[in-house]
Amino acid sequence: MPLSENIQLALASLRAGKMRALLTMLGIIIGIGAVITIVTIGDSMAASIRAEMASFGARNVTVEVRQKDEPGYFDSADAEVLGGDGGDGETFEYREPAESDLITPQMLAEYRRVFAGQLAAAAARDELGSVSVQNGRHKAGATLVGCNADQAKVAGLALQAGRFITDGDGEDGRAVAAVSDLFIQQYFGGRLTADEALGESFSAEVEGRTLHLYIVGVYRYQPPDGAAPQPHDGTTNTEVYLPIHTGKKLLQRPAGYRSLTLQSQNQADSRLFLQRTQTFFMSYYTRNPYFTAKASSMESMMNSMDKMTQNVKLGISAIAAISLLVGGIGVMNIMMVSVTERTREIGVRMALGARGRTILWQFIVEAVIICLIGGMIGAAVGIGLGSAGATMMGYPARPSLAAMAVAVVFSMAIGIFFGYYPAKKAARMDPIDALRYE
Repeated sequence: MPLSENIQLALASLRAGKMRALLTMLGIIIGIGAVITIVTIGDSMAASIRAEMASFGARNVTVEVRQKDEPGYFDSADAEVLGGDGGDGETFEYREPAESDLITPQMLAEYRRVFAGQLAAAAARDELGSVSVQNGRHKAGATLVGCNADQAKVAGLALQAGRFITDGDGEDGRAVAAVSDLFIQQYFGGRLTADEALGESFSAEVEGRTLHLYIVGVYRYQPPDGAAPQPHDGTTNTEVYLPIHTGKKLLQRPAGYRSLTLQSQNQADSRLFLQRTQTFFMSYYTRNPYFTAKASSMESMMNSMDKMTQNVKLGISAIAAISLLVGGIGVMNIMMVSVTERTREIGVRMALGARGRTILWQFIVEAVIICLIGGMIGAAVGIGLGSAGATMMGYPARPSLAAMAVAVVFSMAIGIFFGYYPAKKAARMDPIDALRYE
């Protein structure tokens, strides 16, 4: 019998028992819908987070001074290189790095020399404290950040007026700062433009010390979460950049760096760049009993996040797929009932010359059609619920066409697997016994 005729018979059987067919499909619809919903939300969330992380600099490598026994920080490969077990968390005791434990300006200068052909920028930064500066009845919130000239490139700052700080500012100990346009609005109450604010000064008190800083540049503030800040209430902290050497000298802090952000050239191999950077800085800490330098990149963090997201999706999808098993059992059950109800029909067809293989395929096709329709409905439901869930969570919906295709194919496989036994039972019927069945 042609496949088209089997499909027509299957559809006719489903139309004859619409409610029974729908209830049979329900388990498949719920299972496929749940899996597609989870995959859609997971993919939407992962893609959005990955895009946001990439906007911070996919080519950036961060080098941080870390304790060798810090629990959960180093992986097995790091522990092997460092000659330790990565920290078990039982004997960990936090240590404040001394000046001799920090990355020195000499290390950074040597790194620039060695990686001159691959390095686009090397930014050193250190948060010096959060302050609220007052100008009469106006106030502005600020986070003081000591940095070098490359911070503007690494952070992607867009200047509106003036200039960013230079390395010469730090060498000469100039008390200058680059502030945001929001800081200007808050501190001066909207009376001065960015150009008019150049050369103006403000004072900030940190750790009992007063810093008098002169504005040499104004950059455009970009809210991190897309929310519109309130310009005059002083509750939104923006970063105020000053030369790192000036800030450390005024606050009497150690001269080294706790972290660096390194940006590779476009043509550089990011993975090789990360590995070579890790090796370079770790070489300075081989004899340091407590501290080392750990290099990490946004790309490696994104890959770890993707792997974690995939594992979570697989785990939850596996739980949701249990309903597919229940749905498959329901298909087998209803097909067994259908075979019993149509025993005389099977007997008549066999008496007219239909072979067992024809009967077998008739019922397998019917089971596949049930599961296929259920799978398509479930995929549509899953896309709708997944898109709605992703939108409610604030992520743009990204339905997975691959997951839909796999779900539909999987539902057909369920139909074949769970429909085979009832179909085989029908194909093995004795025509005489089938015709006598009441």
